[in-house]
Amino acid sequence: MRRLAVLLLSVLALAGCRRGERDPAAERRFASRALSGVLAYPQSSVADVAAGAEAAEVTLTTPVEPAHVAAWYRQTLHLNSWELRSDVPQANGVVVMHAMKEGRPLWVTIRPTVGAPGTTYTLVGVVLEGDSIR
Repeated sequence: MRRLAVLLLSVLALAGCRRGERDPAAERRFASRALSGVLAYPQSSVADVAAGAEAAEVTLTTPVEPAHVAAWYRQTLHLNSWELRSDVPQANGVVVMHAMKEGRPLWVTIRPTVGAPGTTYTLVGVVLEGDSIR
């Protein structure tokens, strides 16, 4: 059920992007609002940004192994007042986390990078109606 919610939100975020009419600068601005207060793992590189009307997804990479990235997020979310609501490690090495802060949801999906060492992870955040970060 949790994986379905994460998948659904990711699909909705991407569906909101109009193919062929993407404005990368606008998507990055919206993603910075939707993910306000969320930290990226140190020395990560942005691989992709996608944003819709209410949600944004940022995909990042790091040469560090997934277990270290997951442990860092567990600690960092806690230290930054995010309530970790679910933390689901899967058999294939993927870890899916769901956190909340002041009514704002955040999904973090951490997975081994395909074909190379390191980690690829996504951060999905939303801008709630009436949210002061707009």
